[in-house]
Amino acid sequence: MLPPDAIDKLLQPLRNVQSPPRSARDYHTVPVDESAWRWHADALSDTITNLSRSLVPPGSGFKEIRDWIAQLLQQRDRVVGFLFSLEPFEPYDPRRADELLDLLEVLPANIIAVVEGNALVVADVERALADAAGWWSGRKSSSDGECLSRAFGMDLSSKAAHGSFRAEWVLQHYAYRASDLLTLLVPHLVSLGIPHVTDVLAAVYAVGQIIDCDDPVAAYIAANTLTNRYLAADPTIADQFRDHLRAAEPALRRARSAANRAGEAVLAQTDDAEARAVALADAYKRTIEGPFRQYSWAAHCLRTGEWSTPPMLTNLREQLAREGGSLGAVVSNVVLPDMRNSETHETLVWDGFTEQFITENGNVDVLHVAAAFSLATSFVQGSEAGLAAIRALHVRADAGILPSAEEEDRMPTWDRARAFFGTNRISLIEARLNTPHAHFRVQRIEHRDVNPCFQALVLARRLLPRTERFEVSAVDSNGPLIVVDAAALDATMPSWDFAVSHLDQMPLATFLPANLDARMRQEPERVALRSAAWIAVDDAVGVIDGSPEYWDDDARKLLDTRLQVVEIAVASTRRRIGTPNTRLESVQQSVAELRSWIADESPREAALADGQSSMSRLRAQWDQWGPAARHPLIPEVLPTGEFQAPPALRTAPDSMHYRTL
Repeated sequence: MLPPDAIDKLLQPLRNVQSPPRSARDYHTVPVDESAWRWHADALSDTITNLSRSLVPPGSGFKEIRDWIAQLLQQRDRVVGFLFSLEPFEPYDPRRADELLDLLEVLPANIIAVVEGNALVVADVERALADAAGWWSGRKSSSDGECLSRAFGMDLSSKAAHGSFRAEWVLQHYAYRASDLLTLLVPHLVSLGIPHVTDVLAAVYAVGQIIDCDDPVAAYIAANTLTNRYLAADPTIADQFRDHLRAAEPALRRARSAANRAGEAVLAQTDDAEARAVALADAYKRTIEGPFRQYSWAAHCLRTGEWSTPPMLTNLREQLAREGGSLGAVVSNVVLPDMRNSETHETLVWDGFTEQFITENGNVDVLHVAAAFSLATSFVQGSEAGLAAIRALHVRADAGILPSAEEEDRMPTWDRARAFFGTNRISLIEARLNTPHAHFRVQRIEHRDVNPCFQALVLARRLLPRTERFEVSAVDSNGPLIVVDAAALDATMPSWDFAVSHLDQMPLATFLPANLDARMRQEPERVALRSAAWIAVDDAVGVIDGSPEYWDDDARKLLDTRLQVVEIAVASTRRRIGTPNTRLESVQQSVAELRSWIADESPREAALADGQSSMSRLRAQWDQWGPAARHPLIPEVLPTGEFQAPPALRTAPDSMHYRTL
């Protein structure tokens, strides 16, 4: 029997140990496949079982008991870690989790009782822990595929291969229905512990990246580790972290694209095992040399409080393995030095008979490489989700409506440019942006999509200042349908800026400078100018004809605002063409006269407008110059009778949360 002072010394760590954390999250809504859930739930169950079987001390000596207590506390911490790694996901049961945490909270007191000679405690604790292990082992996920579709309430099964989620798909589905999207999205953000993310693109991206990978639990651990370490880091180190990854974004984007192409080749080579293996080796190397190396080292630096550029993979593996914890375990499993070195040195050989890679120092089974690649991509996608959440912390609360390439803590500009097609209800297939002539390929462009397409291009132009020309083609078109110069989009900015600041939707004439530029590539200049003038006339006449029979102050304010949009657009178009044009001059003058009449005389009835000479001119011009299609290559479709509310005055929101990208 040990002396009392020795026992007291042994029990000190147990008396000082902190209670396990408790969850404050109200939601656990993130879908997860049964296969991914099963692996981690079984790991939790096994860890609980190991703890329950370790409650009897292996001996009576001081060192034996000291080491046993340290081991028990480590196992207790592992149970807590495994448990909370499951917290965001649908199968997680907060009541059962609390019951397990209750057991872990009283465990130190139970161990003290055992050390002090009360062996009866062991049986009760063992039984309770065994019951908990059995419950978590039997807990299943109701999801068996299509988790992305479930998470976002839409069919994403046919969009693309696994692991290539794009946020603009979701934004396009919920265009003009933000409240429906937020109803689904906000609980997922709370579940993941990132409720502060109010940039809609960042929020959709973070949720999608975590779900759309082989191991969403591992992705969540990576995201959670990165964000927690960032929040705990010295501000100087945190700033260096953000600056480094911001500067590395072009290289990371290229590496991700190359790895994705190689990954697609793995899936495409169904009949050629060697081609499939070669593509896997290429995808693996590009992933670990590129984003995996960057993100794992960044997480390490945030923890150590000292920033440095990422070392070579072998050194990185050694240092992070010494660190231990979940990051050390991931790096040890992902970085296969022999595989990486042989692929880099072009000495890697595929043995199709044994289905193994032959490296400079031995053989590596293809399944081992596939597992390492799968874990690496899950880690990378989780880290990217974490980085999106970190950036969102620094988005200004008073962010304006208009996007800017200078907003450093938004999502990358290329992602934002793509997203604006989604928010304008246009299904984007691909985009080539690393060129002076940007090209967007969309599913289709109908007549109702012309103005939304111009709006997406105006927004993209604000984010891509080096781009000189923008092209948009459709899947079934032989070439670009809409081509517009950057200068024409710049000329469109004044009318669009005014309209988006004052109205809840864009009137037809808002994009007149861009429309004319696009038309002049398809129509003779004379025809294009007449068509543009008619579009302006049509919008102005529609303002009056679509107004209520009787006008009050609010109605007159709306009329003036809408007519001012036409006036600004026509004036910008005239400046853009640089030569006199009597049609556009006449339209601008007539609209200005209408606005003056409304302001000076405060008319009360819409019928009085037809007594104005300016209105008579506009009606005559409407008959003589038109009709004109919104774009010469896109046929007009007769109205279906579906009601569409006209533009109304915009009410300034109390907050810009969830309103900007």
